[in-house]
Amino acid sequence: MRRLFIPIPGTEHQGAVHLFKRAGILLLLLCMLLFGIKAAHSLLDIRQHNTLLEQRNYEMPWSLMQLKLEMSRFLDAVRLLHAGAIDHDELMLRYDILWSRTPVLLSNQLKDTLSDRPDLWQLIQQIENRVRAMEPMVKAIRSGSPDYQLLLAELSPYTEPLARTMTATMHSNVLFYAEYDQAYRELGRELYISILGLALSGLLLLLALVAELLGYRRRLLRDPLTGLPNRFALQHRLQQLVGRQQPFSLTLLALKDYSRFYQQFGFEVADRLQQAFARRLESCLLPEESIALLGRESLAVVADGVLELSDVRVQLSRIRQALSMPEAHAQHDFSLTPVIGVVLYPADADTMVELLARGELALELCRHEQLPYVIFEPSMLKEIERRQQLAADLPAALESDSLSLRFYPLATPAGQCAGLRLSLQWRHPRYGDIGDSELARVTEQYQLSERLLLWALKRVGELLADWRRIQPTLFVSLALPASVFRASLGGQLESLLSGFDLAGNALTLEVSEPMLMDAPEQAQAVLGELRRLGVRIMLAEFGTGCSRWGPLARLPLDWLQLNASWCSGIEQNEEARQQLATLFELARLLGVPPVCCGVSSAAERGVIMALGGEPLLQGPFVGPSLAAMEVKNWLESLAPARLTDLDVSRGA
Repeated sequence: MRRLFIPIPGTEHQGAVHLFKRAGILLLLLCMLLFGIKAAHSLLDIRQHNTLLEQRNYEMPWSLMQLKLEMSRFLDAVRLLHAGAIDHDELMLRYDILWSRTPVLLSNQLKDTLSDRPDLWQLIQQIENRVRAMEPMVKAIRSGSPDYQLLLAELSPYTEPLARTMTATMHSNVLFYAEYDQAYRELGRELYISILGLALSGLLLLLALVAELLGYRRRLLRDPLTGLPNRFALQHRLQQLVGRQQPFSLTLLALKDYSRFYQQFGFEVADRLQQAFARRLESCLLPEESIALLGRESLAVVADGVLELSDVRVQLSRIRQALSMPEAHAQHDFSLTPVIGVVLYPADADTMVELLARGELALELCRHEQLPYVIFEPSMLKEIERRQQLAADLPAALESDSLSLRFYPLATPAGQCAGLRLSLQWRHPRYGDIGDSELARVTEQYQLSERLLLWALKRVGELLADWRRIQPTLFVSLALPASVFRASLGGQLESLLSGFDLAGNALTLEVSEPMLMDAPEQAQAVLGELRRLGVRIMLAEFGTGCSRWGPLARLPLDWLQLNASWCSGIEQNEEARQQLATLFELARLLGVPPVCCGVSSAAERGVIMALGGEPLLQGPFVGPSLAAMEVKNWLESLAPARLTDLDVSRGA
């Protein structure tokens, strides 16, 4: 019942309907209560009538009859004793029986009944007094004694009045029965109406509950935001099709820029765009196609009877055409570009679980590779197997220190080496060289990120103390996985830094914009703890447009890392220089210096220097990728200012 009073998300516009339902259910409950009370009251009245009727019907008339009968028997016994037909003991027995009859009528049990008949009460009282007064005479009388006339004279006068009284009582009972018959009919009618009303109210309440439960079940199978069937409904539909072994295609779609929309414009705008995305998809479907919500951001289209890839491509063309026009909202035009993954049944999978898993794999590949759509192929399973094998082998590789550390110098435009950016490499015995980005994907997917990070920090801690003797302000920068960005990070870093006797500024952590923007308050707390330790923070991939300016301005950042694409071609392309200048201006407004990655020539360095500020540079022009054993010699030979010399040598 409590569920009936819980508002269902997405049904706020039906408030009047829900209020009416609640009022109707409360009214039915009130009716059931009233009818139940009325029925109980009628039953109590019937019980009281039965008790009174039993007393009047049975106890008092029966007692009067017994009294009259015993009086006649006693008088007969007196006559028989006088004639010598019985002995004195038999007379005493009859007297004792007669003596016991009047107390019954005068007892409290019948006193209430006789209270409205004072004449009858007086008659019985007189009979009792006479019977008790006769006891000495009864004990003294003997056969043939003339005293028997006295005994007969004591009781005989009461015989006729008692008979008349009993007759009147019986007549009164007849009238009483008639009245009670009418009362019983009235009570029976009231009880019938009450039970009928109770049953009808209960039936209506039951129907209302069933209707509400069915409606609740329908709501459970619907997404309140888009109004589409949800994942439960989709799974039910897929189970039906798989059970019938009916061929179909499963197309998974997601709004490509959904994360950027909600980070930049908020959830309200992102939700409206998600609704528009679902609405357009639903409007372009054919009768044999159905749509459902798969997850928070992804939708699924099921097309019955699809066997050929040509049919799939026709469907995808129709879907992309429906989503091609921008969506106007809040004075902006938003592009509803989808990422699409397609899987076929039974060609690609023969169970619902495998079908969804492979469809999501195709969707993720489409997102990662920036493709228009991806149709699942069996070769993609090798990628899954590859990642699983890498995840299984990585713990042993960490135990044996099989991963190698590569360092990329970070320098000022003047040539001073400020720090080293860490990159991990792993030469797998089966799959060859595994790069930093793939390691990050595998460790995040299989919950190995924290283990890999701690291993890297320990290796860096062992090396950094020796390097800082050459360059006291040198720091090492490394990427922080999203799964490790939590409150316990500060304590782990504090223990590690103290273990290697390193200051906090020896370490710089690179955090991504989504890590900071998904939960700004939590991010603020974690960054505050890192700031307390002296650990510096570099915001990675700055300039992608995902960050909201207000929360970003309040974060304690030390550097803004610019992707290598922002520095590419700036020596020749005016538009590229303007874009980079805009990012530098934003960095100045935030009061945080930028880090320019991918600097490959003196000309690019010159453009960056012309923009002013105190940026750091990283790239082929700054310095090569260094193995751990090469860093010390490189620092000794090239520090503190060698970029100018390198520039001259290249110019020569």
